[in-house]
Amino acid sequence: MNDALALSALAYLFLGLLLGTLGPGGQDIAEEVKRARGTPLSNAAMEREPPSELRLLWFRLAITVAFALLWPIFTYGILKDRRELAAARKAVAEESKGLRYCYMGGCGTITCKDCRHSEDVTSFIHGIDSSVSGFQCQTCGKLHSVNAGGRGQANQYERALVCDCGGPLDREEVLFCPGCKSQNLSYDLREIT
Repeated sequence: MNDALALSALAYLFLGLLLGTLGPGGQDIAEEVKRARGTPLSNAAMEREPPSELRLLWFRLAITVAFALLWPIFTYGILKDRRELAAARKAVAEESKGLRYCYMGGCGTITCKDCRHSEDVTSFIHGIDSSVSGFQCQTCGKLHSVNAGGRGQANQYERALVCDCGGPLDREEVLFCPGCKSQNLSYDLREIT
């Protein structure tokens, strides 16, 4: 019985050391040691000497031993953080695909790279107390310019956010070609205010 318990404890520690040196824990520990070492600029800004390599070695050893003892908790946290980071990167990559009126400015020409449809548009221009914003119908694809503001009417354009076909107008969604519905568009900015 004691042999089985000792063997289990040894296997637990071995797995912890393996994960803390070669696995995901080892990568995070190496980053922490690098951060503790600092850069010449950060060390100068903090008016400190860089830590000695011996201190960094002891630091790394202490963290690795702590990780080896508590590896189930640390590994779960590391893997959870990495999944969240991967999901955030994927969301940013998806968000950055295509043209969106909300990220464009000025007046220019949108051209479809697939069917060569080209149309002059206003994405966003403004005056002192008014503005014109671009919207696209999410049903038929028609591109619209909607006036907003003017004396006493700032941001009163909600009524105009419906297309002639009855579809909703939006400036947050990825733009698509009114002709072929492709999202493979380019925007040539001519004027900005």
